[in-house]
Amino acid sequence: MPEIIAVILQKVEVIMEKYGFWKVTGVFLLSIILWQLSSIVSAVAKLVEVIK
Repeated sequence: MPEIIAVILQKVEVIMEKYGFWKVTGVFLLSIILWQLSSIVSAVAKLVEVIK
């Protein structure tokens, strides 16, 4: 298992050297937001409902 993590981190490091830290981080965060978008919208809707 640690070998797999090391390989993944090594590949991420190579990608970051090629494209830059902020671009890679931005894409990663955007992908998480898109993945959880339905949960985020649902939570905001419940929050608005509670506030009203």
